[in-house]
Amino acid sequence: MLATAARSAPKPLFDASYDVVVVGSGAAGLTAAVTAAKKHGLKVLVTEKARYFGGTTGFSGGGAWLPNNHHQQTLGVTDSKEKATTYLRAVVGSRYDNRTINGFLDNAPRMAKWIDDNTALKFFALPLPDYYTSLNGATERRTLVASPFDGRKLGGRLKDIRYALQGFKAFESMQVAFDEMPILASPLASTRNLARVVAKLQRYMLDLLRYGKGSFLANGNAIVGSLVYTIAQSGGDLWNNSPATELVTNGGRVEGVVVAKDGREIRVRAAKGVLLASGGFGRAKEARAFVPHEYCLSPSSVTGDGIRLAQAAGAILPDPSPDNAIYSPVSILQPRHGPIRMYPHFGYDRAKPGSIVVDTNGQRFINESVGYHQFVQHMHASKMTRCFMIADKRFLSKYGIGFALPDPYPKWKILSQNYLISANTIPQLAAKLGIPEDNLVQTVKWCNENAARGKDSDFGRGDSVYDNVFGDATNKPNPNLGTCDHAPFYAVPMYPGNVSTQYGLRTDEYSRVMGQDEKPIDGLYAAGNDSNSVWRGTYPAGGSSIGPAMTFGYVAAEHMASN
Repeated sequence: MLATAARSAPKPLFDASYDVVVVGSGAAGLTAAVTAAKKHGLKVLVTEKARYFGGTTGFSGGGAWLPNNHHQQTLGVTDSKEKATTYLRAVVGSRYDNRTINGFLDNAPRMAKWIDDNTALKFFALPLPDYYTSLNGATERRTLVASPFDGRKLGGRLKDIRYALQGFKAFESMQVAFDEMPILASPLASTRNLARVVAKLQRYMLDLLRYGKGSFLANGNAIVGSLVYTIAQSGGDLWNNSPATELVTNGGRVEGVVVAKDGREIRVRAAKGVLLASGGFGRAKEARAFVPHEYCLSPSSVTGDGIRLAQAAGAILPDPSPDNAIYSPVSILQPRHGPIRMYPHFGYDRAKPGSIVVDTNGQRFINESVGYHQFVQHMHASKMTRCFMIADKRFLSKYGIGFALPDPYPKWKILSQNYLISANTIPQLAAKLGIPEDNLVQTVKWCNENAARGKDSDFGRGDSVYDNVFGDATNKPNPNLGTCDHAPFYAVPMYPGNVSTQYGLRTDEYSRVMGQDEKPIDGLYAAGNDSNSVWRGTYPAGGSSIGPAMTFGYVAAEHMASN
């Protein structure tokens, strides 16, 4: 798939020496680095290709799926390795790999507890169930989310943290935590809401003057900022704008890495090992052979560097899975100047009462509230390249749609950019979208009748606990069903997209990269999206990428420390 060269020398000479070198600065790499530096006192280098630290994690919601975690125990939620195993066997099916999934389930609770107790990253348990709530072994609060982190602690390094993705921020860099979303969506609902919004805006304005960006780090940015802070406090080095270009091998063992930094090549020794955690290959041209669409939310720097380096050292790729990426529907905003902007519709708008998603025939094809990966899988199954989210004035005012924020935020600009399409009647909206008018009129009429009954007789929207979490609990009788009958009416086109690839290097339960002979390559590890997903193309719950990434980063550091 990908290729480069590995440099081999009998007696390599190095410009710098570390115990552990980590290539990439997402959740996997930073967890490995903080474990090696803080827990084991090792000399650690994190080298990042991009201008900003954080990788795809910095763009994410910051959820980590970690079954049988200590927060569940504190909250009285019963979970166990056996229960999680039952659930995963049902989700993953015939592609279930006992060795790697056992490694994940054994180490996920240990990693979560150690991180919580020993780093600046503090988790809380999101009241989120697994995606497939009807399967045996499913439960809730396996997804842990990073508590907000005060980026002012980073000082000048704050500017090096990746900017959050739209949907997790307002304006350019005012990040929004999960519990703040309903408050910022309804700032005028109460004096308390207004006071919190005013205070947040005041801090943001002061941050802009002092740091040039917001210092309140939430969601995926909170993972990145808190771990970067702890690594630096523990004596670790972090280099940005410093891509790894070669692995240095000696007698079949990986002994170091060549890094391009400040216009020169630096040969860096890694006495205990190199961890590849560069984020997969979502933005590489080769991705199109494995992922059937072009819209990828990963940073532009995620082009398969780690996989190329490992292949040159003899690593192998397993057979691809039916789904080689983590999917999400996305909407596209084309500014007058600059590149397109993508909004991931993870569910915060799709699941709210009053939204309707239709295909190009003007008909529903899915429960709008399902998980984002599952949503796009349905699009793929129907060979669908576009669909539309439909809503009315009341919905837009209360919840917003994608880049179009709820009231009192203005809509004129988003309308002028043709991101949000509006019409005074449903037939007029259908005409603008180029879909059959009669079909859309009938679909909206039927959905309004379903909403009045509180029951979706077609797709069961609102029947599962997962649906309800992202709905509106104040909407009765069904938190996910509402009418669409207040003109004007709006539509936003949505397309199949992906958050990141989940196809990569074959690794074992210790995160060691496997070679052509199915034996581990000495000194070489991989985690996160550089390694092949333990779920083999499935997606069990929210945070199913970051959870294993952090866990196997932790496992890699533990194994390197034991050498």
